[in-house]
Order: sequence, then C-alpha cells, then structure tokens
Amino acid sequence: MKQKKVLWILITALASVLTACGGGGGTNPVTSNATPANTTNKTSASVSSGTITAFGSVFVNGHEFSTTDATVIDDDSGKMSNSTAGLEVGEVVDVIPASDSTNANPIARELHVHPLARGYVDISDTADGSLTVMGQTVQITATTLFSDHRACVVDTTNPCPAISDQSGLSATTGTGSSAAAGSYVIVNGYLYDASNSSTTTSANIVATLISIGDAPSGSQMTVAFKAEGVVTAVENTSITIGGLNVDLATARCNAKGMQSDCASAFKTGEVVSTFAAKAPDLPAINFTADGARLSDKLPMSVAGLTVEIDGVVSTVTDSPAGFVVRGVNIDATGLPAGTTLPVAGDVVKVEGTVSDDGKSVVASNVKILGPAARTYYEFIGDETNIVPGADANTYVMTILGQDILVNGTTVLADRSSLNWSKMDPTSNPFNISTFQTYLTNSASQHLVVKAVADTSGNLTAQSVTIVQASTISSVAGTVDTDPAPVNSVTTGTPSTFTIHGVAVNADPTAVIQPGGKQATVDAGDKALVVGTYTAGSLTIMAPKSNSN
Repeated sequence: MKQKKVLWILITALASVLTACGGGGGTNPVTSNATPANTTNKTSASVSSGTITAFGSVFVNGHEFSTTDATVIDDDSGKMSNSTAGLEVGEVVDVIPASDSTNANPIARELHVHPLARGYVDISDTADGSLTVMGQTVQITATTLFSDHRACVVDTTNPCPAISDQSGLSATTGTGSSAAAGSYVIVNGYLYDASNSSTTTSANIVATLISIGDAPSGSQMTVAFKAEGVVTAVENTSITIGGLNVDLATARCNAKGMQSDCASAFKTGEVVSTFAAKAPDLPAINFTADGARLSDKLPMSVAGLTVEIDGVVSTVTDSPAGFVVRGVNIDATGLPAGTTLPVAGDVVKVEGTVSDDGKSVVASNVKILGPAARTYYEFIGDETNIVPGADANTYVMTILGQDILVNGTTVLADRSSLNWSKMDPTSNPFNISTFQTYLTNSASQHLVVKAVADTSGNLTAQSVTIVQASTISSVAGTVDTDPAPVNSVTTGTPSTFTIHGVAVNADPTAVIQPGGKQATVDAGDKALVVGTYTAGSLTIMAPKSNSN
C-alpha cells in the first residue's frame, strides 16, 4: 500500500493562536506526599481521575465538581492552593470528593495535579505525531491540546508567536556539552503500557496537554525535570523508565508514604515518579534524580473503593472479558449484557470498584468517549453561525463552512486573552451550559476546533478553544478523493483540492513536506493548510521561504 505523505501548506507568517500553562515550584517532592483520602467518611461520589474538560467549578469525567472549599495540590512539588486559577483545561487531575459529596451534587475536597513529564523535547516526529521527552515517547493525538506559557508570548515590546501545535516545537540538536536544548514542555496525559499493547504504538504517554514554557533556571523549580512511568528494570540504585536510565544513588526515595532505601524501594512493574532541579545531559538518556516517589496507576488503591478513570485502551481480551487502561487491568465480566467492549486505541471512561488486591478495577460501566477508528480534523477560523442542536446541551456551530456538533463531552477552553493563565477560570466559566452566550459575547470568535467525523462525514467537536482574533485560518486532515486534487507547476496558478469539503487554492511553491521539500497533493495525503479564508475557499500564496 502506498504510504501517504504528510504536507505543510503555509503562508508566510502564522498568527498567534494559543497560549499556556505552567508548573509550580516548591518543596522537596519526597517529603511532600499527596494528602490521603478520608476513606472513613461515607460518600456516594466516586474518586475521579480524568481530564479537565471545562470550568464552571471544574468539569472532570462528566461531573461538575464544586471547588469552593477544595485544595489544589501539586503532587510533584507539594505546593497547595485554595484557588483553581492555576488549573487548565487538558490537565489530568485526581479528584478526591468531600465527605458530603454525592453524584447528584459532586463536591471536591482535593484536586491532585501530576504531569507525567517535565523536560526538553529531544525528538519531534511530525509524521508519527510523537515526541521524546525525558526518555519517554509521547503520543500526540488529534485531541491533544497545546498551550504556550513563555514570557515572550505576552511581551508587548518583542512578542513571539504562540506555539499552537507540534510543528512549533523545536527538538534538541547535538549531544552532551554541545547540545542545544529543544522546547521545554510539561506533558499531561495518560500512562500507556506499550509493552502489552495490541496496537502498533510504542508510546509511554498519550498526551492530553502539551504546555510550553521558558527553560527553568536557578532554584526556580525543584522538580523542573521529571519522568513518571512504569519501571521496566532495576539494578542496584538505578531504574529504567521508558528510555530513561535513572540514577538514584544520591536521591531521596519515598515508598508507601515513608522514606526508603533507594536500592530496594522500587520494583519492576511499579509506577515511579523521579525528579531533579538540574537538567540531564541531552538528549536525555541518563538522569541523576534528586528524589523518587512510588506512585500508582489508580488515583487510590483502596479495595472496594468506587473509582472512575478515563484513558486510552492499550489491550483488549475476550476471555475473560477485559481491557487495559493506563496500565490498569479492567475486569469487564460484570458489565451489563449487550455492553460493547472498547477496542485498542479507544478513549474510554471506566466506572467501577477497586479489586481486593488494590491493583485492578471491576467495571460497572464503560463509556467510549473517542472511538479509535474515526477520522480526525482540525479547523481554525471564525465561527460564523451557532444554533441549538437537536438534543439538550448540544449546539451546531459553523466554521470554514463546516457544521460541527458540540456536546457535553467536548473540551472547552478560552485562550483569547494573552493573560488568560492569570485569570480564575471559574469567575466567568466557559462550559456547555454557557456555550452559546459565552461565544456570542466573546471579543473573539476565532476558534481552534478539533473534530471527529463519523462514517457519514458528520463532525463532532472533541475540543473547542477560543483564541485571539486573527485573519489566519487553517484546516488539517485527510485530502478528499472527490473532487480529485489538481496539481499546478506554475507560480500564480494554484493547486486545488479539498479537506472535508473545505476548498483549498494553494500556490504550488507553498506545498511542502516537513523539512521543506516541495511536493504535490494526492487524495488521502494528510495535510496542514494555513492561509486566508474568503469566499468559501482557503487561499495560500507563495511563502518567502520553505521553512515557514
């Protein structure tokens, strides 16, 4: 089968379209353990671990948790806050419910934040949609959000364009003392057990949010560099996590809530978080850790506890019925008759109880949030129409001439203000209940929409992000078969094709593959097209160089 090309079809300059998230510095992570849940208090609400999809208070796994009296805890630094202002859509959090929380009135007592990697991008493979950060292979999906928190983004004197997707990231060049570090990122997402996966991906992490920041300096962060994942090898005071060899000889290690001898603290198959203030030699293959902490695949490993988690399915078994999410075995034998089991690659939400050994979940309900086999697209442009959908809490919006359904599972974020990260997202919440009014009253109607197409071509938004007003529009996805692409070789005479019906007129010199080589367009190619949208067409003129 012919391998389809990946194309970038761009105009000279990209407008700023997204901005960012950060991390908190603080105390030694080994001595600042997460507060344990109050398991003596009875509650009908589940301990919930999942992606923040919107704010009202905080939306996680389809629940709007009240955060009035909640404590936000950075499990890495130990930093605590009574404000949700530092939280961001796309972050994965563990929500410990209050003693009076119920499913009808969910109330958060604690929200725990723990990104899976902090460090420099050593490799960025745009064709494969993956990064290597701190020795971890990070899979970027169509629903991965990006946010740029670098100081230059809000610099009024010499601003830099915000990084809004993988193409804006830089990778490490050179090695050792001569290495030039790539982009500094904080990766939020799901652990992915590639070793037992029935898919072809080799990922250690499936990213939900890539946050770009300035490189940490001095004592800015004691946990500036981090790798969290499944230990695959142990040798004396060294462990292996993904592609990273971690030296614990001078580290402080914590296992089961107490300081432990690093030589015996951890075992293969366990999840361990490793930290340091100093960057490893690049590219990151060997890492000298200041601290290491035994973590867990579940938000809490208490037998009989009701939990819910979301994540990406890596393996499915028929007998007995079950699957693996975040490296956690899910027992599906007790699901109601007729329940459709997910397939590898599906994004799911699992509700159930922790098994007697505290290591797996007996599922009572499974919901497929994002089918693996669907076709994904990204649209950037102005929203031109919005009407209520056929069902309650649904809307149909139009962008680049495409009608896209928005529903309660759509991730919603507002990045239209340069200083959005300093604002409390609960003070003026953007969620499915406020969606139409909020968007209508927004100073910008310029949106980044990531959507999935069903077999009939109908689009459902996976995420909607309001960004700064701009004249730049974009579409990304698979080139349509009908109408067939028409390639030109003459500057001033455009090549023409469509992506999910969005007409593209591109000067042939602006059609390039990653790396700058000029290309032609074939049906089935994956393409990123950036230009100006007028009169129903996306137009791309000749760029000044092949690098933009």
